[in-house]
Amino acid sequence: MSNTFFPTAGEIAHLGVVQTSGSSTIEDAIVMMESNNLSDIIYEVEQGHAIFTVEDLIKYRRHGHSMSAQLKSLKPHLLVYVREDENVLHLLPFFNSKDNRYLGVKNAAGELHGIVSYTDVLASVDPAVMMEHKTLAEVLEKGRVETISGSALTETVLDQLIYPEDAVLIAEQGQLAGIVTTKDIIRMIRDHVDMSQPIRCHMTTPVWTINCNETIKAAIEHLKVRKFKRAIVVDNENKVIGVITQQELISITYGRWAELMKLHAHELGELVQVLETNNNKLRQESLTDALTGVGNRRMINQAIEAEIGRYYRQERSAFSLLLLDIDHFKKINDTHGHPFGDEVLKSLCLTVKKRLRATDTLARWGGEEFAVLLPAASLSAATNLANHIREDIENNKIPAESSVTVSIGTAEYRRGESLEILLQRVDKALYQAKQNGRNTVIPADD
Repeated sequence: MSNTFFPTAGEIAHLGVVQTSGSSTIEDAIVMMESNNLSDIIYEVEQGHAIFTVEDLIKYRRHGHSMSAQLKSLKPHLLVYVREDENVLHLLPFFNSKDNRYLGVKNAAGELHGIVSYTDVLASVDPAVMMEHKTLAEVLEKGRVETISGSALTETVLDQLIYPEDAVLIAEQGQLAGIVTTKDIIRMIRDHVDMSQPIRCHMTTPVWTINCNETIKAAIEHLKVRKFKRAIVVDNENKVIGVITQQELISITYGRWAELMKLHAHELGELVQVLETNNNKLRQESLTDALTGVGNRRMINQAIEAEIGRYYRQERSAFSLLLLDIDHFKKINDTHGHPFGDEVLKSLCLTVKKRLRATDTLARWGGEEFAVLLPAASLSAATNLANHIREDIENNKIPAESSVTVSIGTAEYRRGESLEILLQRVDKALYQAKQNGRNTVIPADD
């Protein structure tokens, strides 16, 4: 274990890394991933190790590449390494790049010891999870443990037990022989036992103990399962080294956490900044289409809902929505391949953006469909803009090797309608545009 309350990379790493050589094929990697229930596979490259993810597999297959290609022929996502003794507080900055989903953990000999994910690091700085890493030996204040002889009179024990957590340990010939708790006292009083008898006659035996090398979490679970109020902690020679209650276990954990807040104030301040930066980054990524860089359906839905709210709060003029679809996009993919189709999507976004205002919002609705939110735009203005966009796309020949056209539906928001109704109307207008021969603009019915 580390000498700090924060675990090290080695302590939270997933061991037994499944890895292969760079000469393995994509097909080999798939078999290894499936048989080991993994979503990633590590393989060796000249620079060290690289990682092949399920996302890589999906993209690779989508682009129609051969599954017999060797892993070393791919552009590698190199595994970033950290030392196994590296404190987890220092690991988060390594995850700033979205390609760094995992870190390789090297042992003292420089060998790959395990893998650590971003989730592992975040979980390890949770005080509740820390209970899984800290042992009783590390938190227990060792001292002389009071015991009494089994020959002591039962009556004398009564005075030593007041609170429910209290317990008296009974020793015979230097060995732990039994325990007396307040629960035992209740039983003895109920049964009218002879209090002048030796305590060995009425003690509970054998005594359940827990080894000092067990974790705090294991100790708490030990108490819960057996419905005990305290744990009797023993060393490897089965000698009692302490007694600790469940309340004390939790108090120690959170007490140490509070101390560390002060001790590592600077590091934790940096940690919070990294978390906030990563959180903002992840939030932005969740609203962005990865291929085109424009917004996604979730983002445009949020933008439309916000615009509806402003429409009523500020009595703003109506806004409009465009929904456009690339004509015969499947044929483009089938004829020229998916990479070519991806370029069509990206080029289309650049063309559309040139016609938009700073207040307008472009988003990929899904597949080859795109939506454009136009604040303070009437239906006629939106339809006029849609026609300009349609002409630009047709005339720009995106990309140069192919003539691309789009069909567009337009709709103006109506007072009182929901987001769903607005989307249904503009979708119906788009459908009519495609039914009318494509490469045309149809406004929604009033």
